[in-house]
Amino acid sequence: MTKRITIDLPEEFIAVCEEDGVEPETVLRGFIADLAEIMNWASDPREDGYSSNGSDERMKAREYYDRVGYPYWKQYK
Repeated sequence: MTKRITIDLPEEFIAVCEEDGVEPETVLRGFIADLAEIMNWASDPREDGYSSNGSDERMKAREYYDRVGYPYWKQYK
């Protein structure tokens, strides 16, 4: 199950992606999949195309998320 949202991407992010020859969607999908630990097994592929980039990437995505403090934002709203 997925939920569609629309956001405006800053030029700086787009420029980084263009410089490296990668689509912004690919970067965002990869980070989302790593953070959410979404696995896309060859034997059971996901239709939405989300797939983690590996165990280290999952760990680093979680470290980033936690370091920013997102898990605690709900306390301050």
